[in-house]
Amino acid sequence: MTESTEIIANKLFRKGKELLEDPHGTELNGNIKFIHKFVYMPNQTATVQLKDGPLIRVKGCLPALGYSFAGGTTDGPGVYPFKQGTKDDDPLWTFIRNKIAAPTQEDKDCHYPKPILLMTGRMVWPYEWHPSVVSTQMFKIGQLFLAGVPGEFTTMSGRRLREAIYQEAIQNGGDKNTKVVIAGLSNFYTHYVTTHEEYQLQRYEGASTLYGPNTLAIYTNIFRKLTAAILRGETVNDEGIPYKFPNTLFSLLPPVVMDNRGTGHFGDCIVQPKPLYHIGDTVSTVFISGNPRNNNLQEDTFLTVEKKDNNSWSIIATDANWETKFIWKRVSFFGESRATIKWKINNNIEPGTYRITHHGYYKGIVISGMVRYKAIRPYFGSSHSFNVTK
Repeated sequence: MTESTEIIANKLFRKGKELLEDPHGTELNGNIKFIHKFVYMPNQTATVQLKDGPLIRVKGCLPALGYSFAGGTTDGPGVYPFKQGTKDDDPLWTFIRNKIAAPTQEDKDCHYPKPILLMTGRMVWPYEWHPSVVSTQMFKIGQLFLAGVPGEFTTMSGRRLREAIYQEAIQNGGDKNTKVVIAGLSNFYTHYVTTHEEYQLQRYEGASTLYGPNTLAIYTNIFRKLTAAILRGETVNDEGIPYKFPNTLFSLLPPVVMDNRGTGHFGDCIVQPKPLYHIGDTVSTVFISGNPRNNNLQEDTFLTVEKKDNNSWSIIATDANWETKFIWKRVSFFGESRATIKWKINNNIEPGTYRITHHGYYKGIVISGMVRYKAIRPYFGSSHSFNVTK
């Protein structure tokens, strides 16, 4: 997974750099506008053309997931006995589903041919499982239209939405050189959006299309209206209020009871780096650690890679850098844990003397007079220095 992420990120970066430096790129001219609207998806309607048939009016559904959602994808299979392409209910899972939240006949008809595994639109404990009110948004930057969609559109869904937005822009006086970009997973996450044809197959993506077989038609209608409104200078009114999660969320993760340093001290480096490394090598160290959940260090770092400069140390990498890895593991029932810190030496690293440090917090017993209590305290540790050469 890590390697795959790196490959994808590098491809995106190289393409972005190529486009940025392209002297033949298209200059964006014109005004900058944006428009946003909350919509209640089950009430949304659209007009669709049946194949070789009449125009009909369709509507959205309360959100629900189908059996094939649990079946996973070809490259990421789900759990047994679920599989892709399932279009029939199973008596056992129907019984379990109905005990959690039973769909109405209207729900079943609305989602057909999807057999409903989880009627998430009716599941509100401990929180709303899926949004019925979603965020839709459009940006106009000159002749570029950026559609902020709250889900993962399949390739063909994205093409159809993009073409619909383009046609709506042209019909409302937009530039004939209008470009449309679909920006997925914007503001909300509502799983997949398939075409009507893809939905009929009920593979993973179709089973994960929350608002029924006409979800794409509804989004197309919504974004056509947003496109027209942004070009005409019109305002739009929200059609619902999104669910607001409470400030404190229920968690099944138990709190940190206590950290134990064993025979050493918190921050001790018990696996030291080798004396010498070359460009391209990976340095690995292990520290006696406290539980990282004692303090998430969101504005700080669990590690630093530092280079010696005369008599001082300069930070050249933290846990925010891709080339570093922080791996925490509990190693005993009594609260002992270890932090493995790795640093891959990239080609841009200068030869010199380096060290790795670890920062964290531990929860331990503090004795003050006759009083014993638990407290969270900081700790720091450093490896031996080591040399990097080409």
